[in-house]
Amino acid sequence: MSKHTELLMTQTALTLIEDEGYKIIDVRIMGKEIWLNHPRNTRELLRLSLNGAFNLPMQEERTAAIRRAIEKIFGERTLLYDVRFDDEESRYELLEETAFVVLSHLTQENVFLDRFPMIRPILQKAEEKPTDLEDAQQRLAILRPKRIENVKPKMPKATFVVVVVCLAMYGIVGLFTDLGGYNPINTSILLGAYYKTFIIVNHEYWRFLTSGFIHTDLIHLVMNMYALYNLGLYFEPKFGWKQLILTLVVGVISGSAFLYITSGNLLAVGLSGGLFALLGAIVIYQIESGQIKYRPIQMQLLQLFVINLFIAFLPGIAVMAHVGGFFGGILVALYFNHKPSWKNLKMHVKIASGVLVIAMIGLIAIDKKHQPFYGKTDYEVVQQAYDFGLDWYADGLKSNLDAYYEGIN
Repeated sequence: MSKHTELLMTQTALTLIEDEGYKIIDVRIMGKEIWLNHPRNTRELLRLSLNGAFNLPMQEERTAAIRRAIEKIFGERTLLYDVRFDDEESRYELLEETAFVVLSHLTQENVFLDRFPMIRPILQKAEEKPTDLEDAQQRLAILRPKRIENVKPKMPKATFVVVVVCLAMYGIVGLFTDLGGYNPINTSILLGAYYKTFIIVNHEYWRFLTSGFIHTDLIHLVMNMYALYNLGLYFEPKFGWKQLILTLVVGVISGSAFLYITSGNLLAVGLSGGLFALLGAIVIYQIESGQIKYRPIQMQLLQLFVINLFIAFLPGIAVMAHVGGFFGGILVALYFNHKPSWKNLKMHVKIASGVLVIAMIGLIAIDKKHQPFYGKTDYEVVQQAYDFGLDWYADGLKSNLDAYYEGIN
């Protein structure tokens, strides 16, 4: 093969990576070939090589074996573009799961160019400098994944921010408990814990969300942060920080809503609803990508479920918050799925989500499970609010509590 042909392959790879968002899969083998995968496209896998660069027996079996190994990690693909570059030859053959394509400067039309029209100018470009191939290869080398040995993965940024917020809130509760002498339960209620009486009396629906970032027990905090680290390490690089935060928020709110509808008055804190939402979203992705079929993935998910089920049945844990969070994460994942065959399902998810939200708001509005009552705790929180200079809040809360308990009596 000529240097010009190798340049065509390298420039094609660069265009797909830099303009279309594809990533190099390092298969760690010798030879002039490039495997590409798109983080968001669960259908296609690309293999670029020089026509004739591999004169090995059973070439198709070798490519199929690499494909299977890649799909075990990234999920099953419905189509492989096996693209080879040549000086003169131009042809393609479309089979059920593989498009065999040979590209050269003579190529006019084929299934690969229909899918990636931005490659046409690369094939038609005749002039080149002696250093073009070297420059292109250097750019490609920078984009290749680097092998890092024995290095602990760094915590993704959004995951790190959530961990810092939870640690800070735990520190504030501890500070007021140890230095101020306040009851940690009262402090957590004042800071935003889920507490049904205040939601009913003072319409503090923001507690559905803020409760997720408050912890009062060190073991509970450590277990949740460890789970968040592991889930975030998988979730955030694959789906981005925005979807991570959205999934966490939806999980915490839906978990609190489930808890409100199914339980009486209780105190609830912790990120568990959001963590179960991440777990639900990961399960949907594994099904969407086809990875759920592979035993290592099944064992990994089973391990996550066992750990989280163990946490769910510890004393004092609000199981319904976990259930609500899990279903919330499933709905978010289905809404953001990219599988073409799930297009109709995505539309139904939008409708079902709207109906579910309306139904839950209705159930919250008519809920009558207000007991047990903790009047002493309620007025201690009011006094603590006065101590902190929050007179505007304490006045309104006290007035509403007085009217609430007078109505009950």
